Amino acid sequence: MDAIGGPPAADPVNPFSPTAVARVTEQGTGGSTVVTAAIRDATDHLDDYLRTGDGAVVAVVGDYGTGKTHLAVELLAHARRVTGAAGRATYLDAPGDTFLSLHRRFLTQLSREAVRDLLVRYRTAPEAPASADSTDRLVLRLREELSEVTTDPAFGTALALLLDPATEAAAWDWLSGNPPGPTLIAAGVAPSADVEATAVEAMGVLALLYGRRHERFVLVLDELDKILTAGGRPGQETMARLQRLLGVFTSAGAFLVIAGLPDMLHLLSTEVRQRIGPIVRMSALSGEDVRTFIRQTQLRAFGAARLAPFTVETTEYLANLADGVPRRVVRLCYHLFQRAAQAGTPVTHVMVREVVRVQFDLASRQDVAADVRRVLTQDGWSYQRDHLVGSMRDLPVDFWIPLEERNAGCCVLLTESVLKSEEVDELNRRVVAIRAAVPDSEVILVVVGHLPAEFAAELAGTFSVEPIVHEPQSFAEDLSGSVKASMRRLEQAIGADALTSVRQRVERIHRQQSNTQRTIEQLSYQLDEIRGDLRQDLAGSAGRLTVTPGRQHAPPEALSPLPGRVARVFVEAIAALDQLTGFERRLRDAFAPRRATTVGPTDGGQALRLLLRSRDVQRAVGTSVVLRRLIESFRNGVEQWYDGHRANPQSTDLERLDLLCETYDGIAEYLPLFQLDTLSGLAAPGAGGEDGVDSAERSRTWSEARSVFDGLGGRVRQLLLAG
Repeated sequence: MDAIGGPPAADPVNPFSPTAVARVTEQGTGGSTVVTAAIRDATDHLDDYLRTGDGAVVAVVGDYGTGKTHLAVELLAHARRVTGAAGRATYLDAPGDTFLSLHRRFLTQLSREAVRDLLVRYRTAPEAPASADSTDRLVLRLREELSEVTTDPAFGTALALLLDPATEAAAWDWLSGNPPGPTLIAAGVAPSADVEATAVEAMGVLALLYGRRHERFVLVLDELDKILTAGGRPGQETMARLQRLLGVFTSAGAFLVIAGLPDMLHLLSTEVRQRIGPIVRMSALSGEDVRTFIRQTQLRAFGAARLAPFTVETTEYLANLADGVPRRVVRLCYHLFQRAAQAGTPVTHVMVREVVRVQFDLASRQDVAADVRRVLTQDGWSYQRDHLVGSMRDLPVDFWIPLEERNAGCCVLLTESVLKSEEVDELNRRVVAIRAAVPDSEVILVVVGHLPAEFAAELAGTFSVEPIVHEPQSFAEDLSGSVKASMRRLEQAIGADALTSVRQRVERIHRQQSNTQRTIEQLSYQLDEIRGDLRQDLAGSAGRLTVTPGRQHAPPEALSPLPGRVARVFVEAIAALDQLTGFERRLRDAFAPRRATTVGPTDGGQALRLLLRSRDVQRAVGTSVVLRRLIESFRNGVEQWYDGHRANPQSTDLERLDLLCETYDGIAEYLPLFQLDTLSGLAAPGAGGEDGVDSAERSRTWSEARSVFDGLGGRVRQLLLAG
């Protein structure tokens, strides 16, 4: 029976992976495997092939993090265990390019030496020609053998020439997709009219040879959708080549697994779909699956298949909040194990909610309430918080938007994750009570967390509109549209006259204008605060940078305890941000002292004020400020880590560094950096074009500057570990 407490002190190592990314090895993924329905189905199809040798194509589809790569690699490991030396199993990560690039990766996996060795054994087999040195007879035999997948005689010629050291390099060069050299042309190999089609046939040729020699050939082609979407939606040529690829592998008696996102199937033509056999869809992990995974992982790490510090209840809760997505489950297990070990307690529901919110950037109920207030304020609605509808025994509604001069209105209810049927029943009862108290009312439900599809459908039948699950990117638009639609339905239901409706809309517009003006004033106050902070920072910097007369000031990176090249990365990131937005420069110019030689009035920040009237510019400025603070906080965290661990970092120290870098990249990934293009008016030169950069050059510079922020965490980690 599992212990109730956390892991013993003797087990300081966290057995769970912080990244939950499958690693491809000869033995499998190297992690615990829970046998789900998808794994059982895929393994059954593979066993059928290994038993019969009939060529087949199986598709494995699933969203990001659902374990497609893990499944694919487990299939390879299973094939290797069953066939041993008699089979060949290969994994191939598809490039976001062409079928020629795919073929070249395929050749790299097989290797020239291995292909040549295969041909040597092929030539010396008992059924080989009596004269083993007869190249012509070998060519004829190869052409006859390969006729199942290709009618091009060039393949038999090139493979035979691969056995001659004098022509080996030229033959391999042609097999790799390059034009034939003089030696091959003299042997009758003509340049290909369609290099892509030839590359596809070459893969089938090699699959046939390996399958005949090794009895079985298994190829996993992962992320196939990258090829299909490399140039946008796939055209007829792409479909024709894919159709040919599936055909040659089936004819070669090979087992081909193509893995990709669910959209991959919708991209395929009818002809290609007909060549695909079974389709395996990745399945979500249940609570029992999660418990099996936890026990297996701790058995591998500690020799004991225990569930602690998790419990049955928290694993069910974890599976629901993670939607059963394996990558999310593994990451949550890692962080929950850490938190439980530090607290010395079992994992609790509160821990699960907090870790889910932090790791997946989910908002709290308070955050969502603030978002609702912003949407209602921006749209000019008059609303009341925590309004009591009905009797004192009823809970107040989170937001009440009255239809003025009428006993009618729209409610916005907030709830956390809905994971039980009892919670659905309670929400339905609440809607009935609200409508009993105010018959002319609409109710909008906002879910802060997770809402299973079956519960969403059930609630949609009771509420006025389908429940809104909070998503930061779309929430404002979703809520705004739902409120407007609900209020329009109320007006129509109670028969509001046209004059009253017009008056109410005019009042809304007036409130919107007042709110916008108030936002501008608040931003002005914030700019004043920034000015004060800048003065303090500059004064402090001046004190720190005081040097002996005659000596130059040290560059910014010289003041950092970090190695010079690491410090320069941060300096360049801040400089790129300033160059991209121009906000800091405009802000300094607005408060710069007037020169004695200046004639006429100064700008006084007028240009900045005009630009900041735009709501889009306000959002973009906010993004740039957050990005600056993020980079500075990341730099401070790395400096503290370097101060304490530069001498002899242990594994736990490196994990801390990994977490710092992952935290930066994870937050930066969610920042709407595309909004920074809105600040082109701030970054643009003055009327005189003082920086001398034309518009084309500036566009290129913006693109380069933005690239500085992407993957900054990974670059910093690489430079620090490189010493």
